Amino acid sequence: MNSRSTVVVVGGGVIGCAVAYFAAVRGLDVTLVDSPRRGRATSASAGGLWPMGESVGLGCGVIFAKARGAGGHGPERLPESFLEFALRSNAMVPGLARDLRADTAIDIEFERTSLLFVMYDESDEAYAQALWEDYPEQRHLFEWLTASELAVAEPAVTRRVRGALRFHGDDQLNPYKFADALRAGARARGARVLAHTEVTRVVVAGSRVVGVETPTMSIGCEVLVNAAGAWAGQVGEMVGVEVPVMPVRGQIVCTETLPRVLTSCVSTTDCYLAQKQHGEIIIGSTTEYVGFDVSTTVGATRALSAGAVRAVPGLVHVAAKRVWCGLRPGSPDELPILGPVAGLAGYLNACGHFRTGIVNAPLTGLLVAELAGGEGPSYPVEPFLLSRFDGPKVAVGGEVAVGGV
Repeated sequence: MNSRSTVVVVGGGVIGCAVAYFAAVRGLDVTLVDSPRRGRATSASAGGLWPMGESVGLGCGVIFAKARGAGGHGPERLPESFLEFALRSNAMVPGLARDLRADTAIDIEFERTSLLFVMYDESDEAYAQALWEDYPEQRHLFEWLTASELAVAEPAVTRRVRGALRFHGDDQLNPYKFADALRAGARARGARVLAHTEVTRVVVAGSRVVGVETPTMSIGCEVLVNAAGAWAGQVGEMVGVEVPVMPVRGQIVCTETLPRVLTSCVSTTDCYLAQKQHGEIIIGSTTEYVGFDVSTTVGATRALSAGAVRAVPGLVHVAAKRVWCGLRPGSPDELPILGPVAGLAGYLNACGHFRTGIVNAPLTGLLVAELAGGEGPSYPVEPFLLSRFDGPKVAVGGEVAVGGV
């Protein structure tokens, strides 16, 4: 069977669905080819919309840094270009949530919770103080809480703290419903969704992508978007492009349903905690370079649970409902890989988002859709092009750590 589409998006996680949605909104003929794989990154997400927190190394980053040898120097920060991108993308979420609900009747459960970095000791406090000094333009997003103020704001959080630094605007949503709404929204706007369908070959004529093949059909296209998550490297191989994306396992612990315990998302040097609207608290998350292994481990469950109890002592009496993991699409510099590739027309990257796919999905979807439609992107894509890796290779991999959105 043969068919044709202007844009074929490979990968039906939150990034692929965002690209398909925004492309459909722009009136493009879109086909989303989705082969759900066990461990897709969206399933490893707590739904954190933490542009400031993740940019400065909190959320999952504060613990990921331990695997990279940051030691007592604190977690590494991502470049200013990433922070600006994440803030812009995050600002799109409220309007997008309204549009998706109007189009699909799906509530993505967007909540203005903020993110609290709980400071246990002098090292935590020194790190938070450095953020205050080094980000004057974002200072309006910061709020210092003393230990007593934290006790009032979050009574369930331990009293054995020096205080907390709040990041206003670092909120949350339901990642599963977000992906579902984007997919349904794309379909409502005319996109075709091929579920449980695998791309087995990308057809290249000369230096241009002209289509893809699946086990049951061939689909001609003008543009192919590689949004295959942790499997993006495999799609890149089909067109002779090295896409340096590798799977990074993140294990998650989920509590039983509880009354409202936390009004904010909480980040510590041990874990993060995010209570969802249905009452469960998501505790995450490990950062492990173990290939495509999607098994869970007793050690990770114990470490995450211990970190959660240290932050919220009352959880010691709460049962764990389930434990699972997902494979994040890691890149060598932790930044997404977006846009075209020199020498290959009709191909666009939308991958490598590592732990920030949820917060960066809106702007990624918009920019890649603009590029697919032949428009100039409304936000600079240059810092995220694959060509940034053309210089000296950046080492990837590391030890097991704990943390991840």
